[in-house]
Amino acid sequence: MTNIDPTKDPIIKSLIGLSIPMIIESNLQTIFNLVDTFFVSKISYSAIGALVSSSILMMLISAFTIGISIASSIFFTQSYGAKNFKRANTVYSNALIVMIFFSLASMLLYPFLDNILSLLGLKDSTLVFAKEFLSISILGLPISFVFGLNSSTLKSMSLPHKTLLIMLIATIINILLDPLLIFVLKMGVKGAALATIFSMFVGILLQVSVILKTKLRFELHINLPLIKQLLSKSIFASFHLIVRILSMLLIIKIIAIQSQTAISSYSIVTRIYQILLFMIFGISNAAAVIVGQNIGAKNWPFVEEGVKKSILFGSAFIVFLDILLFVFSGIIIKVFTSDKTCFEIAKNAFLYYALSYPFFAAGSIANRITMACGNTFLPSIMNFFSLFLFQLPLAYFLSMHIKLNGIWLSILLANILNFLLNMAILKYNLSKLSINFKFLKMFTGQKSV
Repeated sequence: MTNIDPTKDPIIKSLIGLSIPMIIESNLQTIFNLVDTFFVSKISYSAIGALVSSSILMMLISAFTIGISIASSIFFTQSYGAKNFKRANTVYSNALIVMIFFSLASMLLYPFLDNILSLLGLKDSTLVFAKEFLSISILGLPISFVFGLNSSTLKSMSLPHKTLLIMLIATIINILLDPLLIFVLKMGVKGAALATIFSMFVGILLQVSVILKTKLRFELHINLPLIKQLLSKSIFASFHLIVRILSMLLIIKIIAIQSQTAISSYSIVTRIYQILLFMIFGISNAAAVIVGQNIGAKNWPFVEEGVKKSILFGSAFIVFLDILLFVFSGIIIKVFTSDKTCFEIAKNAFLYYALSYPFFAAGSIANRITMACGNTFLPSIMNFFSLFLFQLPLAYFLSMHIKLNGIWLSILLANILNFLLNMAILKYNLSKLSINFKFLKMFTGQKSV
């Protein structure tokens, strides 16, 4: 596959060329996770709840480093679009230094696992399984964080086909290792965690081999002003993610008040919907690369066209797949549970998720583009408003009156609100960028490419 240049190629070509491998890679990530869920489900249905609850907690721990990846991609993509490769190298190197430092510091949470898990409302065997999974996952944080940064950087360089191939190899390794470690070596959920970490380690080796063939190089030179900029952007990007993850954890807490079985039902539905979630991430990241590189290249017409076509293309695609998932929801859920109560709760929750995901898709794409424009503050504040000040209070209130249906309804309404807020924020940021481009053209005489 030939490399794509979003600053020169037609928007549709760039969008399709970047988003398709990103979507496929994201689905491989989904398969990666579903494989763990499938094999762990053979242990017990409480192990599924432990796996997903632990995964959400791992996302919370890694929120800061994901924020660094987002901040790095903002500076890196714009530098790469401007063909300033020296600046791009500096951004990548300092982001990697910060990433490794924080991942090592995060391992200090290991002694406090019991206290952390008890706050989630996990009990009995679910608590035991969660602790076993996290005991391995936390020690592998440096590997998972570096794998994530390298993947994000290669995508920013318009090389998603390379990250796709690497993810494919890592997924195959994970599929082979899961049954071996979980059942043959009798490691249980620990085996699932170890298989994941080892697969990512192999992925890092492959990423390095690709990076060495590009102009990107690691420089052991700490640039404090740049690190300050990265941290400034990453704080709000991390806050944005932390708010979403905490809302998921608190939703689990509210669900636990109604039913422990419902935790497993919710876990199954969220795992299944990762098929769409990671597709949305793929489209969003493709849109961010297109918009970010063209901002760096000062190509305003491509910025505008990229925004419009990304949102329309992404939303229409997700709506189509959302309908298919809902039609076959009963069959899919039965793959993960044979418990009748767990199945009925999951089937009911599926309806609300199906209704909410088109709004979630369009809002997420708009959100990612806004961050690519350099604004991580407003998206995080609006996210906090829609989830913490709207969804969670509403979920608790409605659950006291209409039980679990109230929780599912609050998720639907919060996604609609989040969509409206993200579209408004994106429109505001594009207006500011338009003014800046006009002033640049006025005073420098520079024309769009």
